[in-house]
Amino acid sequence: MPDVTVEIEIYCGTCGEGLCRQSTGGNTNRRGAPYISVAACEKCMAAAEERGYNNGYEDAQKESDA
Repeated sequence: MPDVTVEIEIYCGTCGEGLCRQSTGGNTNRRGAPYISVAACEKCMAAAEERGYNNGYEDAQKESDA
């Protein structure tokens, strides 16, 4: 079977940040099928955490005002 080398670039679909340093590839253990594993985009994760913090703060503020 011939070897084939494929180069790809991976970007976050939400913010467009490059995910090369957060991605790994290889072959699955059972079938030996190629795969790419991508960790969540750090920029989007930080933004989601900030939104969650802000939402929690606003909810607590509403409760204390009531």
